[in-house]
Amino acid sequence: MRFLLYTDTMKKIYISLLVLVFFVVFGGYAVGQSNSLDGGFSSLTGTGSSKNNNIAVNLSLSPKYPGAKESATVLASSFQVDLDTTFITWYQDGEMKLSGVGKKNFTFNTGVAGNTSVIKISMDTTKFGSVSKEISVTPTDLDILWEADTYVPPFYKGKALPSSQSTVRVVPFPSFVGSDGYFNSKDLVYKWKAGYFGNPEDSGYGKNTFIYKTGYAYNTDTIEATVSTMDGGLSVTKKTPIYVSEPKVVFYENQPLGGMRYENSLTSSFRFTNNEITVHAVPYFFSLIGLDSGAASFDWRLDGRKLETDPDNIMEFTFRKPDKGSGKFQLGLTVDNIGYSLQTTSKKITISYDNQ
Repeated sequence: MRFLLYTDTMKKIYISLLVLVFFVVFGGYAVGQSNSLDGGFSSLTGTGSSKNNNIAVNLSLSPKYPGAKESATVLASSFQVDLDTTFITWYQDGEMKLSGVGKKNFTFNTGVAGNTSVIKISMDTTKFGSVSKEISVTPTDLDILWEADTYVPPFYKGKALPSSQSTVRVVPFPSFVGSDGYFNSKDLVYKWKAGYFGNPEDSGYGKNTFIYKTGYAYNTDTIEATVSTMDGGLSVTKKTPIYVSEPKVVFYENQPLGGMRYENSLTSSFRFTNNEITVHAVPYFFSLIGLDSGAASFDWRLDGRKLETDPDNIMEFTFRKPDKGSGKFQLGLTVDNIGYSLQTTSKKITISYDNQ
């Protein structure tokens, strides 16, 4: 009988010990987990006061790198705050610009290049109190200039245009402003693209010049430049279209006393009254290398007959009119820049004279 009582007592004690161990182990684990979640949640959300800036609110910018005096939009998103039901206020440089329930996006205009705008969002949440976050936007600007190695006459007011297979030099001028002022163009990173194809060999740190050969005439070459700071904090991309023109020849009169008459080109029909006339040909938009090296050929013809020209002055020809009578003749010139695809053109004019 004692043995039975002892056994029952031991069972009760054993069961009690099991229950105690269960609560110690699993109860402690549950308490630990609860404290861990509460602590993590508090550190993420903050205290809910007006300085509660630890809420996960993301501000993104579109476009990512806006230019100077350009429209840009800041978009707010959050997995903690229901922005669709939250009263939101937007500030630009401390001035309230927009407010209302669910105003998740704010569109504004940037200033001049280097002028930073501070965009702030303030949210009145029921769960976390007042929450705010801000983003600084510094607009960049990029000008792209280019020059072709083609010929134009002295004092020409227009731009030397590229022709087929001519060389063009492209130079970007970024306006990046940092804490120490404007960035030196040599301290930036450049990525170049011609049409759809990137040019990694011409891209890289400090490579602020892109030189390429054009395609065929009547097409447009699209050159794209992306300029960034070393850390990628500032970046801008811009495309510039470069139209490929056709070379042409224009005739001018070179007078013995008046000199070159660039202000008046000779039209398709010209009448001269002096005893002689010197016609000067200007090969617009032909590559300079071919002209300077003598590779370009000038084929002068009078009524179809080839004319012998002065090898030291192949761009012009002098004619004397007959002593008697009147008449006319056709003067033609074909210029061919040998070695350059499609850099060739012809020009014809009719010159008349009258001795009466």
